[in-house]
Amino acid sequence: MRARRRPRPLRPREQVLGRRAPGDGFLHAAPAGAKVAGLAILTLVVVLTREPLVNGIIGVLILVTATAARVPLGMLLSLLRRLWVLLAVLAAVQLIFNDPQTAAEVLSRILVCLLAAQLLLLSTEPTDVVGVLRRILTPARIIGVRPGAVALAGLIMLRSIPYLADRFHLAGQQARARGLERDLRARTVPLLLGTVDYARDTGRALSARGIEEV
Repeated sequence: MRARRRPRPLRPREQVLGRRAPGDGFLHAAPAGAKVAGLAILTLVVVLTREPLVNGIIGVLILVTATAARVPLGMLLSLLRRLWVLLAVLAAVQLIFNDPQTAAEVLSRILVCLLAAQLLLLSTEPTDVVGVLRRILTPARIIGVRPGAVALAGLIMLRSIPYLADRFHLAGQQARARGLERDLRARTVPLLLGTVDYARDTGRALSARGIEEV
């Protein structure tokens, strides 16, 4: 009887969102509001120009800026490395339904915006990003929106992604250990239960810390 292969140990997932790169470059010292405004302007330029060449130049400038600001390029590119399958599928779909020019335009636009947003997150404390979002959303109070709660929800989402990735990996290992690697329920049910528990625990922790006052 063939011995069942033991599952590999669960390795900690690299957190690619919601973390700050170590260092003291000029981007780290820049005000969070100025960086958010810069990101908004860059996104607007990318959306309006619709030129892959311009997007490529902007992408190179982002890499040069990250190097000058002492942000490790490995940390900057880690998000794209995690999303390569999704990006490859997107590129294939664009090539099937659109011409190569349009495909290059869409894909380069997404890549540039992802890199710019990742650079902002790597050079800014998450709490500072929350503060900027809260100030931006302050006028929305007149329609009943709670700016602090919305900004905090965004921060929690960033922090939750690595945990959910680990839960998905662990659910797959557990399914393989029971010989159920092809059973969709064996993979998804533990993930859903773990996600619900995580959400419940997070809600209790926030409530205990006065989330109603945010």
